[in-house]
Amino acid sequence: MKISAWLTHPEIPCFNLTKKQAESIERSIDEAQVKICRDRDEFIDSLEESEIVLVWTFLQEWFDLAPGLRWVVTPAAGRDYFQVEAPDGIQIDYCSFHGEIIAETVIGMLLSHCRGLRETELLNKESPWPRRDLARKLVRLRGSRLTILGFGNIGTWIAKLAKPFGVQVTGIRRRKGVSPEFFEAGDEVLGVEGLDTALPTTDHLVLALPSGEETDQIMNERRLGLLPENATISNIGRGNAVDEAALAAALQEGRLAAAWLDVFHNEPLEEDSPLRSCRNAFIMPHCSAVSPNYLELFCAEFIEKFRARKDL
Repeated sequence: MKISAWLTHPEIPCFNLTKKQAESIERSIDEAQVKICRDRDEFIDSLEESEIVLVWTFLQEWFDLAPGLRWVVTPAAGRDYFQVEAPDGIQIDYCSFHGEIIAETVIGMLLSHCRGLRETELLNKESPWPRRDLARKLVRLRGSRLTILGFGNIGTWIAKLAKPFGVQVTGIRRRKGVSPEFFEAGDEVLGVEGLDTALPTTDHLVLALPSGEETDQIMNERRLGLLPENATISNIGRGNAVDEAALAAALQEGRLAAAWLDVFHNEPLEEDSPLRSCRNAFIMPHCSAVSPNYLELFCAEFIEKFRARKDL
């Protein structure tokens, strides 16, 4: 089983497949041979013999270079990574291990807001002992209403890690679904038609949506206006889901308490974006899923997916 792995990244070390990780695949899959490709040319040269490829990106014309290819697998969760049409007999797969990592990031966002961790940093730049100003801003996470827009794998993980903090959860998905086993009285799963009803009672809104026409600017100016002034919004899905200009205006005018943003319409976020001038907008550079064991988790999921297939 010839496997070509082109998993490299110039900035994030944990996005580079190591020899040890490749060996874990070889130990777990009989007769697997993993070739680690360190650049585009080496990967293209490997396609002639590849049956499986592990990649961040794949181009349409590369299918013609891989006569024995049967499976393209990426660690990415978003279905927007590959803009290709796979020929008959070739399957494209994405992964879902990111949920637990991203959920920890979201919990960090929520606690940082409620307990003033980031606000303390800002106030300390304005006053040597901002105790009175900070005290006015501190609230409890416990007892708040957390609405998760995009209640798939990642959204469910966010709810799972949030529940021990005593929040009530509303999960919103395309269609109303079954509630997770860990839900309690007061928690609910709604279809997207329930979004407008849920927003006015939301303390913390988390977006965990994929890109696409259905999600494009789903949080527009009107829906942002349905949130109460104490509400926060966190986006760890895709940047297309939020009207950034409307969000910046709501933050600057005090109609929302804070925004914690990891994804944007354009990345990197433009230097002149109005969000950068919002004191209460906290910006991450699309890193909510980064973790030292990122590709170890990917390898484990890939091995599990391989064992579940009957045709390889």
